[in-house]
Amino acid sequence: MVNAWAMQLALPKFQFRFMAAMGNVIFPANFHPVGSQRSGEVLVDRALDKRAWRTPGEGGRWLVIGGSGGFGSAARAVLGGTLGAHTLNISFDGQPQPESRNKIRKIGSPGFHRNVGIERRLRGEGLVALSHNADAFDPATITAAIAAITDELGGPLDGIVWALAAPRATDPRTGAAVNSALKPLGAPVSIKSFGDRGRDGAAPEVTEFEIQPGTPEEAVATQFVMGGAIVERWIRALLEAGALAKGFRLLTISYRGNPLNAGIYRNGLIGLAKADLEFQTKALDGLLTREVEGRAFAVEGPAVVTEASGGIPGVPFYMALLLDVLGDRFEDPLASMLRMFLEKLPAGGEAVVDEEGLVRMDDRELEDGIQAEMRARFDGYAVGDSFDGALFDRFLQDYARTRGFALEDVDYDAEFDTDAICGV
Repeated sequence: MVNAWAMQLALPKFQFRFMAAMGNVIFPANFHPVGSQRSGEVLVDRALDKRAWRTPGEGGRWLVIGGSGGFGSAARAVLGGTLGAHTLNISFDGQPQPESRNKIRKIGSPGFHRNVGIERRLRGEGLVALSHNADAFDPATITAAIAAITDELGGPLDGIVWALAAPRATDPRTGAAVNSALKPLGAPVSIKSFGDRGRDGAAPEVTEFEIQPGTPEEAVATQFVMGGAIVERWIRALLEAGALAKGFRLLTISYRGNPLNAGIYRNGLIGLAKADLEFQTKALDGLLTREVEGRAFAVEGPAVVTEASGGIPGVPFYMALLLDVLGDRFEDPLASMLRMFLEKLPAGGEAVVDEEGLVRMDDRELEDGIQAEMRARFDGYAVGDSFDGALFDRFLQDYARTRGFALEDVDYDAEFDTDAICGV
C-alpha cells in the first residue's frame, strides 16, 4: 500500500538555536536520517578495525541499556565489531510516523536511525544485533528482554552495559512522568557559556548565567531517573530468571565531571544521582560475585560530544576548550569504549581500577596539567569577550555529527524518500 504522505525530502543544513532562558543550551531543530544511519555504520567500521574474533558470538551475549547514542552505541559497536558479541539494545527512541505531516516526526529520531546503521553492519558480519524500543523503567520491558535473551540471543547474558541517560522516566507505580533536573545543590552557581555567532558571522560572545539550586523534590526525582535503583531492579529480575551466565559483568557508565563544572555536576543534583549509581553498582558487585561469580564496575566516562552535550548548561563552552587542550589525546565515545574493553577491562584479564574500585576513563581529562590549562583558558575569558571562532566551529561541527550532519561521505543536498529511509 502506498503511503499518501510519503515525500522526497532534503535536509541540507543542521538547524539549531541557543536558548538563553535555560543558560544558552543548544536546542536542535532537525537531524539527518541518512547521516545518522551512516554514523552508526562508521562506529562499527572503526570497531572492526580492531577486530579480535573469528566466529560470530565469540564475545558472548550482551545487553546494552541505552544503546542508541553516546557511550551506549559506541559500546555496542565495540562489543560486536571488536569482540564478536551478540547484542540486544534497549532504548526509547522516537519512531518514524509515516502519516505525520511534520517532516521531522515523519522520519523519527537520530537514535532510531543510528540503531539501523549499527545493526545493518553487525548483522552483515553474521552477528545477532537486535533493538527493543521500550522504556527501561517499565516492568514489561524487563519481561520482554528476558524472553528475547532466551529466544533471540540464545542463552544467558555475559554482560550488561548500562548507558541510560534519559532526562525523564515513567514511574510504573503511578504512571506519572518523573523529570531530572540539572541544577546545583544548596546554593546558586555561575556558569560560563557562549551564544551563537552574530548574523554577520561575528565570533560568539562569552556570557555567564546564574543557575538556581534545585528543590528537595527535584533532587529525589533526579535520583529516581539517573540513580542506581533501576539497575538493581533489572539485575535482580535477570538473576531470578536465570538470565545471567557464570562470570557475568555489569558495567554502569557514569560521569564525575571536573573542577570547572562541579557546582552543577558532581556537587549538584545529578551528582547525587551518579553517586547513588556508583553505590548501587558496588553493592551489586557483591551480589553478582556470590550468585554467578560475576562482577560489577562503575565506569567514569570522560567528557565527550554527544546529543546531550548541547543541552547541559556550560558544557558547550567547556567542550570547545577541551577539544583543543587535549588535541590528539581527546577520545570520542568509540575511542573511549575501545580503550575500556581492550585495556581497562580486558576479557579474561584483571580489571584496571582506582582506589575506589572505579574504572577511570576520565583519567586523561583529569590530569593535573590538563585541568590547569583548562582553568587558565576559563579564567582568560571575561564576560563580553569574543570566543575563539575556530574552537566554536569545531565544537558545533562535532555536535552536528551527533544529529547526522557534517559527515564527509553523505550528500546533504540529495533528496531521500521518507518511507524508504525508515524501512516503511
